[in-house]
Amino acid sequence: MSDRFPPRNADDLRALVQEQPLAWIVSGVPGAQQATPLPVQLVCDAEGTPRTLLGHFARNNPQVKALAASSRATVLLVGPHGYISPSWMHDRTWGPTWNYASVMFDVEIQLCDTRADADRLLVGLVTQMEANRPAAWSAEEMGARYEKLVTGIVGFEARILATRSCFKLGQDERDEVFADILRALDIKDQAPLAKWMRRFAESRSPQALPASQPPPRALDPEIKRFIDDVIAKGRELTAGRDLSWPERREICELTRAPWTRGGPVIAATRNVVAQTSAGPVRLRIYDPAPGHSKPTFVFMHGGGWSLFSVDTHDRVMREFAHRGGMAVVGVDYDLSPEVRYPTALNQVVAVVHWLHEQGRTLGLDGDRIAIGGDSAGGNLSMGAALRLRDAGHPNLVKAILSIYGGSTPDCSPASRQRYGTEQDMLTANEVDTFWDNYIGHLNDRRDPYAATAYAPLHGLPPVFLVIAECDILAEQNLHMAGRLLEAGVQVQAKVYPGAPHSFIEAVAVSRVANEAVDDGVAFLRSVLLRERGARVHVA
Repeated sequence: MSDRFPPRNADDLRALVQEQPLAWIVSGVPGAQQATPLPVQLVCDAEGTPRTLLGHFARNNPQVKALAASSRATVLLVGPHGYISPSWMHDRTWGPTWNYASVMFDVEIQLCDTRADADRLLVGLVTQMEANRPAAWSAEEMGARYEKLVTGIVGFEARILATRSCFKLGQDERDEVFADILRALDIKDQAPLAKWMRRFAESRSPQALPASQPPPRALDPEIKRFIDDVIAKGRELTAGRDLSWPERREICELTRAPWTRGGPVIAATRNVVAQTSAGPVRLRIYDPAPGHSKPTFVFMHGGGWSLFSVDTHDRVMREFAHRGGMAVVGVDYDLSPEVRYPTALNQVVAVVHWLHEQGRTLGLDGDRIAIGGDSAGGNLSMGAALRLRDAGHPNLVKAILSIYGGSTPDCSPASRQRYGTEQDMLTANEVDTFWDNYIGHLNDRRDPYAATAYAPLHGLPPVFLVIAECDILAEQNLHMAGRLLEAGVQVQAKVYPGAPHSFIEAVAVSRVANEAVDDGVAFLRSVLLRERGARVHVA
């Protein structure tokens, strides 16, 4: 194997084996060779040098007996790869090629045939493969079936004698050609190869890394002040720390606290626990006119179903209550990953029923309920309305205000590249993490009450979509607007220029955020108060 394109360091080898662990274990002399495809784990020493490969054979594999007699073998692994077409290049005189990453280990295999070895190697592999998956599985869940599995394997430790690798990822391409390749891989959604090519392009000039097309818009400067402050404080508080989710929530509360201060004073604010069909749910009720029946806006905060609370969104909810002259009920739903789908959605649906039945005792009109929220809250709002419709209660909710809500875990390569970078308020990696936290079963990633982009949308109440222009979720919000129109739903959609994800939280300093609140209030009043002249349009 060529050494022309070596790894930059041992981390490249370790990452390659971890991302693509299936390898060929080849042993025997020419003409009598045996080969088995098996997943392996790479173990490195303290300096990062690869030392051992771990794995296991099926006990009845004839290669086990052969390796017991002669322990030398070769382990072959091919990582991300793909054909590179000259049709992608502006310079079409360029020839076709194939980019790939691969590694070959010469090893000496020691079979490990004790029960402790089998447990160690199986659990280690499962732990690696299940890491960061929705509702990660563990071997203990097999119960009695595990015993049958573990007795049918023979583990091995393969001492690495030599390593040969080839990371042919465009290193000899001109910058403009390299940029053409990356653009094409993004368009063709060949993310693994594109990721590894970018990994090996750190020393290239900026011209080699193509900007998104069309280029991203600059953020509104007033909103940017909020974004910069929150990001800077978050990085300061998290630097060098491996945080649990409860610890991350504490950081979020601290970074948001200064931005919740000030604003309108509400006549009555109370925290209650609603005893609902989904169990007790914590609510915060903002009542601008105690003693008078008034419409109710049920608000779900954002945070990827994993972060934030009624405290982080206190200012936003007070603004809606004050400007709208309506009660706002903040739902402090249970968070992921400790609690997964559909628990939070069940709680929202149950709260709507509870307010319909009990709202009058709190001075709230249970017959004039709107639901909404930002980001994950927008998703919960749409999902709850769909659930209520399908359960035969389509009229319990009179309106939906979705503020840059998510409707699918699948963000396009273009949206990820344009507004989902590590410099953006909501990154593509965060979108993936939040959905993995929320969804407990793989099939639920297409459940129409969770991924509402896949739901039939007929029969919903009027909807207002607040769309942040500079947001990775803008694309799916625009798609949702079109699907709602197609389904015959009264929909109003407005794109706010220069606004990133989370911009509604900048209401203390941003004219754009204040405009969005005013627009949302006007929409809610037009439906809940049935004001004359209310019009539905797409802006």
